[in-house]
Amino acid sequence: MSDLTSTSTADNNTLSLENARAIVRKHSDSGDKVVVTVEEIKRYGFSYTAGFKVYVVDLESKDKKSHSSCFISIATSPENKSNEDYHTNNLHIVHSLLATVRSKTEIPINDSILDTSQDIISFPYLLSPPSPFASSDIISLREAKQQGHLSPQDTLLVDLLLGRFLAQLHTNVQNDWYGIPTPPTAPPTDPSYSWQETFTLLFETLLGQVQELGYTDLPYGEMQRHMSRAIAFFLFDDVEVPSLIWLTGSEDDIYISLPSHPGTKPPSIAAIIPSLSHALWGDPLLETLFMDLKSAPAVLEGYKGSGGGPLLSFPRQKTKRIWYTIFLALLVLSESGSSAEGGSGGDALSAERAENKAWARKTIVENAELLKDSPCY
Repeated sequence: MSDLTSTSTADNNTLSLENARAIVRKHSDSGDKVVVTVEEIKRYGFSYTAGFKVYVVDLESKDKKSHSSCFISIATSPENKSNEDYHTNNLHIVHSLLATVRSKTEIPINDSILDTSQDIISFPYLLSPPSPFASSDIISLREAKQQGHLSPQDTLLVDLLLGRFLAQLHTNVQNDWYGIPTPPTAPPTDPSYSWQETFTLLFETLLGQVQELGYTDLPYGEMQRHMSRAIAFFLFDDVEVPSLIWLTGSEDDIYISLPSHPGTKPPSIAAIIPSLSHALWGDPLLETLFMDLKSAPAVLEGYKGSGGGPLLSFPRQKTKRIWYTIFLALLVLSESGSSAEGGSGGDALSAERAENKAWARKTIVENAELLKDSPCY
């Protein structure tokens, strides 16, 4: 699992090997497995969230014949009690959403344990039960495609399965109102039943956050003028049912199994990083995995074949997708900190943040230009 860096010592915001062992012992039914390594994921993709860290823990049986792995997600910053209209989901919300997704879809998500006791580490954490493979036996879908591990047939099968999972997510996990998820016992006091009202409020909030962070080179006025036109044409008002949208999920969050001996079995989706900190109730077209369907037609085929609704039937929906790409880019900048931060740490995460910032800035400028000639009808 090459998108990981080993952790051997602990600082205030790092999960140590000793703490990982204590966490697994606390929640494990069997003492046969021993934690042998703890590795933080360094390639978060678009799902990077300030104040969240995800680790992969490798376990080994005492006779060294059996190997497994699990995820531990920790929230290193205080619970978000912000009244802002756009904020990330805390671990309580993520845990609740994961349980719902697990119960209503075939997506390979284990029954996670939420621990807020802070008796081992000073942060709440989410522990997924061990899966029967070592971290060395899986690889991110992005890496697998880039490194040529997948044949055209393998890629087709994985993309079809991914489309099927997304269709299940959007059709089986739905809500009565749009917006940021809330605890099941605490619905919003003023729920929104209009996706256009919800999305434009989220967009304007993110736009303001990014502007406050010092990104002065973005076409704010131009985007606001285009948004006024989109609102006037009710561009976003064609969504009928609020679906759960992963939003930032990408090929970096999806891990596939590779056979120990080539040709023994086709690769398949083995694990998905529990990265729902940005999930919301909204329009299925908002999924990042739908950002460039031309390069992955099998995803769309799997989606439609499994009951997913139409995504890009009309020109106005292509315009919506442009707005959603800008929204993702704004989210990336918001999570990456001020325009002067990031990229100077020399580590993989700092390099990724710098890479994502550059992508986000370029994407916003290019897509704002595309909006000039994009139809809203």
